[in-house]
Amino acid sequence: MKRGLVRWDRSELPPEELDARIAAAHALAHERDVDAVVVYSDVWRSNDARYLSNYMPYWNRAFVVAPRGEKPILLCALSPRVYPWIRTVTVHETIVASPNPAASLLKLCAERGWSRIGSVDLDGLPVDLHSTLTAGNVELLDFPRNELRPAPTDVEVRMHARAAAMARKALDEELPAARNRMTDHELTGRLELRLRSAGAEDVVVLVSNGEGPPAPARGAAVGPSTSVVVAVEHNGHWAKVARNAAGATADRSTHTGVTELRELLSGPCSWEVLDDTTKPAVVARLFEIDAGGRRLHFGETCLQGSEGLRVL
Repeated sequence: MKRGLVRWDRSELPPEELDARIAAAHALAHERDVDAVVVYSDVWRSNDARYLSNYMPYWNRAFVVAPRGEKPILLCALSPRVYPWIRTVTVHETIVASPNPAASLLKLCAERGWSRIGSVDLDGLPVDLHSTLTAGNVELLDFPRNELRPAPTDVEVRMHARAAAMARKALDEELPAARNRMTDHELTGRLELRLRSAGAEDVVVLVSNGEGPPAPARGAAVGPSTSVVVAVEHNGHWAKVARNAAGATADRSTHTGVTELRELLSGPCSWEVLDDTTKPAVVARLFEIDAGGRRLHFGETCLQGSEGLRVL
């Protein structure tokens, strides 16, 4: 299974944390004078819904609807046979079977007498859902994502940090042992086995032999110019770490040709290029190092803010 075992560890994500997030959504609804705040979810864009209610889908579309003063309602196309499981891992008590989530949302609005709702990133909805909603009789307000999630919370930062620690430990132990002894296919398999066994929900491993950017393994021998980038998801929170067999870091005092790329990990979908280097966010800070004509890669997951960067 792609996602492995999904459960709610309340010591890691306390119910009080979700209560605070829902209260913030209620406050936003009151401030903007809407009847409910709506968040869209599917398999590639599940982070915002998971943030609000801890709902994470298996290849499915859904709306998480937070009416003023109530617990969120889940509109999803999953079979009712999984609703008891959903209730154990989310805050949802009310789940509505919704083969067409947009039509179900409009029906819910009619039943509740709602005339005005706020949708987080309205223009980012899939075109069919957007067309259905905007053709209805409900006034839709577009809520920028940063109004619901202005900055990563301490709980989120700790989960990103745990994912980073998993990736760092796996690379630091497996990469030296692989040099001159195995292929990148073997190394990728060992890394994924270790990370899945440690509880990772998803793993992406990319490898470079020093002649190009990191890419999926292709059976090349692991050598002194090999670099490996590992992205790990832990409870919906991603980290990205890169190491190279040469042991090179991004110390500009020892390397003249060092370029940097920052990717947003705490956004609606991970690995977006980030231009604002002061915005509060969890980011992957990735470096390409020119080492005698070879390109080595090094990177860490960091907490970014107005005061700079902190490695997680």
